[in-house]
Amino acid sequence: MSREARPTSRRTFLKNSASAGAALAVAANRAPAVLAQARPNSVIGLASIGVGTQGHRLLQSAQGVPDTEIRVVCDLYSGNIKRAQGLCSNPKVRIVKEWERVVEDKDVDAVIIAAPDFWHAPITVGAAHNRKDIYVEKGWCTKLEDAKRMRAAVKDNRVVMQLGHHFNSLPTLVKAREIFRSGALGRTPLVRTYIDRTNTFPEWQFYTDYDIQQLPADANEQTIDWRRFVANSPHPERPFDPERFFTWRRYWDYGTGIAGDLLSHIWDAVNGVMEMGIPETAMTQGGKYFWKEDREVPDMWHVLFDYPQKDLAVTFACSFHNRHVGELIQFLGRDLTLECGSEFCRTYTPDWKPGGYERLMAARSLADETRKAAKQMGVPAPPPTVVPDYSYHEGEMRVSSHMENFLDCVRSRELPRCHVDRAFQEAVTLLMSVESYRRETKVRWDPAKEEIV
Repeated sequence: MSREARPTSRRTFLKNSASAGAALAVAANRAPAVLAQARPNSVIGLASIGVGTQGHRLLQSAQGVPDTEIRVVCDLYSGNIKRAQGLCSNPKVRIVKEWERVVEDKDVDAVIIAAPDFWHAPITVGAAHNRKDIYVEKGWCTKLEDAKRMRAAVKDNRVVMQLGHHFNSLPTLVKAREIFRSGALGRTPLVRTYIDRTNTFPEWQFYTDYDIQQLPADANEQTIDWRRFVANSPHPERPFDPERFFTWRRYWDYGTGIAGDLLSHIWDAVNGVMEMGIPETAMTQGGKYFWKEDREVPDMWHVLFDYPQKDLAVTFACSFHNRHVGELIQFLGRDLTLECGSEFCRTYTPDWKPGGYERLMAARSLADETRKAAKQMGVPAPPPTVVPDYSYHEGEMRVSSHMENFLDCVRSRELPRCHVDRAFQEAVTLLMSVESYRRETKVRWDPAKEEIV
């Protein structure tokens, strides 16, 4: 399967949503209006802080929504800036390298933050203190103390904040939430989640876009503001290194590896369906098993999140050497099994229930017949499958995009789908997995002290 066809459709979704605009205008499960600060009734002025691989897609998604305008673009690499200028529909867009100036700009109502993860906290806090509404990419931050500062800044200044977990705005996940909350699954003690990826090249080895595997020819200290990039890192004195600038997810100084990029993505999707919140404990197993020379962070990450008071366990498994499973969420209820992902939502009757075993045997019998026919025809046989009881079909419901939901809330002052409390839960959960990995033991969340112990 090609990179474009891989199960994770985040990239495809955001690319398509740039042109979708207001075509998907129906919001799902809006929260009550709680943010009283006034916002413009006409055009919303936006600033894009970070317009690299993900940022230039978010810029296009935002300007595809009616009555919005990208007024400022901020980035540290001239190549990203040039591309963003070409994509921006506002010919008067201004270029600023200092994010501090951007969040103080009187012409900016809201900011889109797609800088590397280790910059999310200072920019989010700065934007909130300047009364700017905020769309910020995941993972929310890299330190627990930063999560607390960000939460306080957003709430104290009563700004709208959307975390960039777009699964909250996909029809398949909205349908999954509807099915789960109907009670049809019965007791659901276990949720299994998977993200398996691989290519001919190592994961995260891309430069300015997902399909570019070569370092830009003009990547040097004249085109990249390296000193500003590393200023907020643990090693601000580090010499210029373009690999670290472009492929920052591979290094601990700038992110949390799989935890912040992929675990946060899938765990938040489960939280959107079940609302289970921060786990009581986390236990992580991970390491470098296949891609050893190109990164500091692990290429494999397995986590068990436990919720003993809810009789619930949530597992996460990720590898970068094989993608047989791909991306999958399984809600294993006693009365119904629910499987979902970015492009599907389906349910199955458990084989222990009346009729369930017969359905399973019928599926296996059909698979045997298919294999025999395929052998006679000399063609590969498809894998055996059990036909789901229910399968979501595209177009069954209309849901506004994640960016539209954010901009709708900028106007209405309602809480967006992945609001600040959800962001805090995401940050704590991913950081619990990192702490468990580093300590090589199970860690607990102390909700009274708000500490990982």
